[in-house]
Amino acid sequence: MSINDYWDKIKSKLYIDITTFMCLLVIILVSLSSFLLGRLLIINQTNGFKSKLNNISNNDVKDEIGNKINTNNISNLESNNIQKKKNYVASKNGKLYYNKDCSGAKRISQKNEIWFATKIEAEKSGYSISPSCI
Repeated sequence: MSINDYWDKIKSKLYIDITTFMCLLVIILVSLSSFLLGRLLIINQTNGFKSKLNNISNNDVKDEIGNKINTNNISNLESNNIQKKKNYVASKNGKLYYNKDCSGAKRISQKNEIWFATKIEAEKSGYSISPSCI
């Protein structure tokens, strides 16, 4: 069988001509390639971010003047600043945590409040986000 014979079989089953088929094929290929290019872009950005973090983790970082900065001290300062921030609150008696501006957070009595700086801390402690605060 030749290509024309296959095309005639497809055409008789789908009831479309060659130009419509080609347009559909181009649309599908363009959408697929744009999706894949977007995924590649995200993967490259994440890898670039990780390599920047690895470079920063060296203790040879210098400030604008040229003085060496110990990155261990910087990470300790940042973690202390994060701990001082109170962004999420949960009750000792409950299983949900709330944003500090959420209406559910205002109903928790002060003696039962547990504060977290990040969502990750709250979830590690066994709490889950309240559906009313999403």
